[in-house]
Amino acid sequence: MKGLNALAATVLGVALLASAAPATAGAGTPAYKHYVGCGISEHTAEAHTCPRKSKKGAFFESFDGDVFYSVCVKFPTGKNLCAQKQEAIRGTLYVNKITSDIPGKHRVSWFVNGKRVGSSYFTVGR
Repeated sequence: MKGLNALAATVLGVALLASAAPATAGAGTPAYKHYVGCGISEHTAEAHTCPRKSKKGAFFESFDGDVFYSVCVKFPTGKNLCAQKQEAIRGTLYVNKITSDIPGKHRVSWFVNGKRVGSSYFTVGR
């Protein structure tokens, strides 16, 4: 009898896991790509540290459709600067130039419809 109860519990557990799988299957595809890089060309790779005099960019791409997004940079000084209502056509990579040469940690955040969809930190070297 104990063996039958253990088997029933195992089958029930597997059934619960299997029923949860479809709900998370679509969650693996992100709606947006966003990152910071040391450069402003479409071939710029993601970076977390940039030389002080280098060009810096905040990159954004929508996979979910055409959207308007905002991108904000919080500087090491505590100042916050945002570029509001930037249009992003689905499947196109956009870059917002970051002109800071202030040494230290910067936080970049992206928003769609007022909701933060991502953030990234990068450091400008001394």
